[in-house]
Amino acid sequence: MLIAELLRLVAQGHATFPGINLAHASLVQARLAAIILIGANLYGADLRKADLQAARLQYADLRHADLREANLACAILRGADLAGAHLGRANLQHVRFAGANLQGADLRHADLRRANCYYAHLDHANLSKARLQDVEWQDTVLIGANLRGAHLDPGAAERIVFAPSDWSRLRLDQHAEVYLLEPALRDDPIMQRLHFLRWLVQTGRLTP
Repeated sequence: MLIAELLRLVAQGHATFPGINLAHASLVQARLAAIILIGANLYGADLRKADLQAARLQYADLRHADLREANLACAILRGADLAGAHLGRANLQHVRFAGANLQGADLRHADLRRANCYYAHLDHANLSKARLQDVEWQDTVLIGANLRGAHLDPGAAERIVFAPSDWSRLRLDQHAEVYLLEPALRDDPIMQRLHFLRWLVQTGRLTP
């Protein structure tokens, strides 16, 4: 589908385009609020400053997409692949990232307040100076992530998977449940928790 045709249909009130192929599409400042793009191919798409508020992007391929300064407030990105995506200064408030892949994503200065990141993978993501207050972090993987200057609510850091080099400089609440994942520390008592090891196996992060 041509981009002009897509935008014409959206302007007419059509909203559902599951599985559409928009790889490398230019959608700068496009008005796509509440659009349904479940399973869509948006690989490398240019969505800078696009309005994707409340969009449904479950399982969409957004690898290396450019979403800088885009408005994704209240969007659903459950299970989406955003590896290497550019999300600098994007509005990601209340976004549902549950199970999403954000490995290596650039989230500098992004606003993730009250986002749901359950089971999301943010390995090596750049969250420098991002707004992370009230984020739901359960079983989020942040190994190697850059959190310098990020506004992280220590009390909400429950069951985040960090590497020691990441969390050692953070002032986390002493009661926060933080797991260490480094080869030299696999014999540490905290690593003996069976439910955690089971989770590592199930997610492919540890081979039995």
